[in-house]
Amino acid sequence: MSEQAQGAGARVNTGGPAHPFLTWQSPQGFGIGSLHEGLTIRDHFAGQALQGMLNSKALAHLNPHTQAAKAYEYADAMIAARGH
Repeated sequence: MSEQAQGAGARVNTGGPAHPFLTWQSPQGFGIGSLHEGLTIRDHFAGQALQGMLNSKALAHLNPHTQAAKAYEYADAMIAARGH
């Protein structure tokens, strides 16, 4: 199930957690675990898009804030393409 994040008043599909993991209360693995969600899929996709953009230097003329915003635009398009 995908999650929604709010930014500047708009709800954004985050795609849910990218790499969730459980921690346990005892070293033997017994007890109730705690779910840590970490990055969202949207964050992961944006990081991948930003790497590609910086590597190609296609958007090198933009300031870092604009580059990051463009990376999240690509991430949102990738989530939409996944059908979530």
